[in-house]
Amino acid sequence: MTITETYLAFQIGSDSHFSDSQKQTLVRELAKPPEANEKGLSGRIRPHIAEIEGIGRVIVKHYFRGGVLRHVNQRTYLKTGKTRSEAEFETLSRVRGLGVSAPEPVAFASRPRGFIFYHAWLFTKEIPGAETIADLSQADSPRVAGLLPEVEKQVTTLMENGIVHVDFHPGNVLVDGSDRIYIIDFDRSRTDNKNASGLAGFYASRWQRAIAKHGLPTFLNNLNLR
Repeated sequence: MTITETYLAFQIGSDSHFSDSQKQTLVRELAKPPEANEKGLSGRIRPHIAEIEGIGRVIVKHYFRGGVLRHVNQRTYLKTGKTRSEAEFETLSRVRGLGVSAPEPVAFASRPRGFIFYHAWLFTKEIPGAETIADLSQADSPRVAGLLPEVEKQVTTLMENGIVHVDFHPGNVLVDGSDRIYIIDFDRSRTDNKNASGLAGFYASRWQRAIAKHGLPTFLNNLNLR
């Protein structure tokens, strides 16, 4: 059961209570200004690492807009239901329950901006030694080629459960130091059981388009989604 608490000006949610010391750390991290990310497939804003007592190292994700709208409104969202961070927190919990390797969610947070707007953040456990498939494919192609079947397995589980990862590409698949695959960034993901059989084309199209756009090694197109 998700627990949501108000601390100072923030709404903080998790599957368990945080101590006052932990909440102080969370809020301190939320106050840090975001940094731009120069890697095109890794998002516009660079997540940063924080240390939380009793939890360990976590990744702090800032939610920022994409597309043309980002030029006039970078990070303020309209509150019409669950916040972006709460929705992604719940999706991570769900896909992990299905056996998909995804980051472990720690907490979601938001801060009201006026009456109906908000800023949002997500905390997930750090994945030690993580590199993206996009980066690793250019440095160690044999290693990545051997990992593609595991990527296929993970994506197949998503498709079988009608889960649409709207931004699936080699920059959102991580490999840790033990060659374990993790799929990240489930922001705006949705469930489409009515079209579950047609998801393979969607996933393949997103994957292949990113490879072409960012000039990644063509062997990545060997990912077999069906």
